[in-house]
Amino acid sequence: LFNWVGQHNRHRIEQNLGVIRPNDEFRLLTLRRKAASLFRSSQVPVAAAVYGASQVGKSLFVGRVMQSQDPQFSPLGRDEKVGPPAYEPKLSFDYDLNPRCGSQEATAIVTRFTTKDRFEQEALQHYPVLVRSLSRSEWLRVLARGFRSECELPAKQRWEDSDLEGLFEEVASNHGAEEVDRHWRMDLLDVYSYLKRLDELRYLSDESTFNGLLSRYALDDNGYTEIASRLCWGNWPEITDLFNRICQFLEMLDSTGKSGMLVHWAAVRFLLDSQRTPEHISSESRVFKKVAWTDLVDRIEDGWYVLDYQPGQGPPKEDLATIQSAMLEMVIPVIPDRLTVEWRNVLEQIDFLDIPGMRAERGGVEGQMTRLDKEPDKRLDQEMSIVKRGKVFYLFDRYIEELQAQTLLMLIRGGNLDVRGLLKEYVDKWGQSRYGKENWPREGPKKVRDDPPALFLGMTGIDDEFQNEDAKKALYDARLKQIVNDTFMEIMTDFSGKGRPFRNFYPIRYPGTWDYDSARRQRESKEEKWVQAGEAFLSSNMVKTYVERAEEKWKAAMRDGDGGASLIAEAFRSTTSASRKQEELNKSIDQTHDELVQLAKNWVVDPNTNLDRERRMKLAEDVLNWFAEDNKMIFHRVQALEQSLCFQLGDVFYLADVADIHAASQNPLEDLDARFSEDLQSFLHDWGTEWAPGRWQEYLNWCGDDNGWLEPETFNNLSRYLSDYLCSSEVFEDLKNRLLKVVSLRLRDEGAKRQARRKFVRLILNDYVMNPGSDKIPLDKDVDLSTQPDYGL
Repeated sequence: LFNWVGQHNRHRIEQNLGVIRPNDEFRLLTLRRKAASLFRSSQVPVAAAVYGASQVGKSLFVGRVMQSQDPQFSPLGRDEKVGPPAYEPKLSFDYDLNPRCGSQEATAIVTRFTTKDRFEQEALQHYPVLVRSLSRSEWLRVLARGFRSECELPAKQRWEDSDLEGLFEEVASNHGAEEVDRHWRMDLLDVYSYLKRLDELRYLSDESTFNGLLSRYALDDNGYTEIASRLCWGNWPEITDLFNRICQFLEMLDSTGKSGMLVHWAAVRFLLDSQRTPEHISSESRVFKKVAWTDLVDRIEDGWYVLDYQPGQGPPKEDLATIQSAMLEMVIPVIPDRLTVEWRNVLEQIDFLDIPGMRAERGGVEGQMTRLDKEPDKRLDQEMSIVKRGKVFYLFDRYIEELQAQTLLMLIRGGNLDVRGLLKEYVDKWGQSRYGKENWPREGPKKVRDDPPALFLGMTGIDDEFQNEDAKKALYDARLKQIVNDTFMEIMTDFSGKGRPFRNFYPIRYPGTWDYDSARRQRESKEEKWVQAGEAFLSSNMVKTYVERAEEKWKAAMRDGDGGASLIAEAFRSTTSASRKQEELNKSIDQTHDELVQLAKNWVVDPNTNLDRERRMKLAEDVLNWFAEDNKMIFHRVQALEQSLCFQLGDVFYLADVADIHAASQNPLEDLDARFSEDLQSFLHDWGTEWAPGRWQEYLNWCGDDNGWLEPETFNNLSRYLSDYLCSSEVFEDLKNRLLKVVSLRLRDEGAKRQARRKFVRLILNDYVMNPGSDKIPLDKDVDLSTQPDYGL
């Protein structure tokens, strides 16, 4: 369709016949992007994810998963046959890639472990790791969320309709433009919707009104940036500078036409290190014992932005903080045959995700920031803290919405109340997305029936319980009570129904790291202590209630080289199903296809006018019959059509204010009547082909499609035919003249004039929609109303 428009629209413009409007072209571009996104999602397999609070041992668990069956052959890489630098036989996740060997924390980025057949096929062979970048819309949401978490919000700021209008007026006076930038419009609408979901008491104006203001006020790049700054981060100039810096880098990446950046193995630790350490030393490594940031270089190679390893030739031209800020997901290829048997079978079928660890929001003793430090290094640390915190929250939301994590392993090791509250909130979000609200504890009447369920809870740091005291069952009772009572109450107690608890709980140990391995126990003569710990674990009443097959799980946790991970691997294979993702993908694909078909129908010029007329009459009869077929439902059906077809207040902002826009334009000699005619036709076209069909689909999603509602295709045709009718010569002139009287209204009070124009423009338009035309033929007074059905009214 996109190629067809480019090929034929020029001839249509020359003939002034069936011209495809710019709005339609942009909508086609948007649907093309959506289709491309769906295609990419269909190429990405379902995944199991490990998640939890910061410092619960996620990286240690990933290291266990990435453990090689043979120490001489690493499982990391796309193809072991190609050799270095793409494949390093002795490369280790723990000692060469993971920067958190100690107290350091990784940057907030999702790490995806996948196989070469699921890896980006266009990626250059000698750069083994792919890093996907944020879009500008995602970058806006990351900064907005990070600012809310780390910084003090303006105390009395509330964004009502009048506040938003005042903001747009002020910004437009300094940064006005001739045309609305549609890409900025979509990005700002996305971030406003995101913020409104987070804090409805601060963002009081609805999305329709905000969208209307974006249509009403055309701004330049600086203007849109200022709107984002005022709404998202309190107009802090340092954060605006940060936003612009990263946007420039993202624009450079986008200009290559590739899906991200490619990096050498030696660069991975730097990208994952939130401390931005200039040099990494790993004495245990057999490949990269010492690597400095100055050993890396960046360049464009075959259209890709790459980070290469060339000792002593660096540093890269781009700052490390800039690259880290722009990162969304790191994709690391894995050779399943080189993994242990348990995890080989898992990675052959599904991807494995490491999602950034949750941390409590800044507050309390730490206090939220009221400004950024003037000293550059300190300010950069503060900026990166905002970015990291924003990503921690936003990325989990994003991966939930896209159903990318079908199975979730939640690791728990205590934590403060704030963290436990956030974990509960986000597990609930995942559960409602994975199983549906009606099946998730706390929300719906039904319960999860999967056995085992796709949620796993792993208790780490269990050796801590008896490091300095005797192992008693009360220690495990206390740990589990904290998890049950303070964190996941409804999930733990009524997961599969009233009084049917959640039991997919695992003790997890990391022998040789946090926890004692058998050699250390023997060396320190503490074998008996761990025997007592096992007995205490099995005798705990809380363990008996919430841990299924407790003895088997404890034995697995005590095995060196296992720590309990093998049982989780076995269960992952049975719980990570593609059916839910396929169902949602099919639904989105069908909806996108319907939107494309509906859009393309607007461009059809039917040479047989009689046949076209018959189609329209047939549709009208079908809709009337739909009303009449069920007297009890007619009121609800009329109400549904009214909600979907009628204009909302934000829809009419641009049209109602067109006289002011015309007066402020750079072409004041242009005839207002001619301009208004063109704008009104475009407005009605967008309403009939995009706004009304979209609202009907939203209505169906809200109420379900099992009540005999009009099919989306039927409604789409109805709204399109109504748009054609209102644009017909018999109706359009009368409608235009009535609206022009309101649009040209003269009042001294500018605020009153604006409100009056918008109110009455909307009133007239809705009157024409619900009572098409201005027919003055009187009703037939001789009709006997007593013989007519009352239609439930």
